Amino acid sequence: MATTTVLENLRKSFGEEEVLRGIDLRVEAGSFTVFLGPSGCGKSTTLRCLAGLEEVSSGRIWIGEREVTHLEPRARDIAMVFQNYALYPNMSIERNMGFGLKNQRVPRAEIRRRVRETATLLGMESLLHRFPRELSGGQQQRAAIGRAIVRNPNLFLFDEPLSNLDAKLRVDTRAELIRLHRRLGATSVYVTHDQEEAMTMADRIVVMNEGRVEQAGTPAEIYFQPETLMVASFVGSPTMNFVDGQWCGSGWTTPFGTILGPPEQPDTGSVRIGVRPDDLQPWKDPSSDTPALTAPATVELVELLGARGIVTVTTAAGEWKMVVEQRRLAGLSPGSEIRLAAPADRLHVFDPVSGRRLLGAIPGDG
Repeated sequence: MATTTVLENLRKSFGEEEVLRGIDLRVEAGSFTVFLGPSGCGKSTTLRCLAGLEEVSSGRIWIGEREVTHLEPRARDIAMVFQNYALYPNMSIERNMGFGLKNQRVPRAEIRRRVRETATLLGMESLLHRFPRELSGGQQQRAAIGRAIVRNPNLFLFDEPLSNLDAKLRVDTRAELIRLHRRLGATSVYVTHDQEEAMTMADRIVVMNEGRVEQAGTPAEIYFQPETLMVASFVGSPTMNFVDGQWCGSGWTTPFGTILGPPEQPDTGSVRIGVRPDDLQPWKDPSSDTPALTAPATVELVELLGARGIVTVTTAAGEWKMVVEQRRLAGLSPGSEIRLAAPADRLHVFDPVSGRRLLGAIPGDG
């Protein structure tokens, strides 16, 4: 049965170094929540505190109706899938999958039934007699996931489980995990530094930075409405382009001219304005309405990626990137002089000091 998990003011220090700095978070029952962030941001430490593998310095953890802050891992009713699979090499896959149930003194017939049922779910019936060394990396990972499923826990924890797989296998296994989660409806927390994994798998993404939650929301909210400069610059590939500006009455003065602001926009002072590469395009029709942002640029590099291309340009604000459909790449060769354009509802405005989004500065980011 899926349960809600709650972290209240969770803190963790290693000696004098504070790694988690007051994490408040609610993981809804049945959700697939992904912790995303750069190395050292605290995402794996948070997961290990949830699992009981690290003792918290302060704060509380609830899984369902039980406070589990100081309980041993085996008493928390969780199952964890590790990056390195953690299969016993001298046991068959069947014994590996049933090992936790055996330790719980579940009857042998029940263990066999649950292992066989889980193996069928994962398409591994023919592999149960094999040993880990006889399986591919993807098959070993499925076995590790099966070992977690067979216990039917209140909470699944995944610590970068796909990082040891090659690119194609990662995509295939990711799809399997998504289908499996939908079928089981279990509450899952998944740690990764891979944005693509987070965006495609999560119901909710928690972006972490320096031991704090920067933003928690749906993948669309994280991408289209980043609350901080850190989230805006971290999420998205290629990364968001930025230019500094100063309010001048009708918009913001920038190194390449004025970026138009919406009517009745209050004085925002100094700002940092961002535009995603997907929302930046060559402006080829000067007779049309003037976009909010226009900027002269010189094409430096064109990287063709099949149906689209990444175009690197030099502007007065430095190097920017834009993503252009393949059919619109004509004329965008290195050395070409062009003019960039972006509409008002695709710009993001931030306070350069606090890093916080200036809500309402330019509406309609979705």
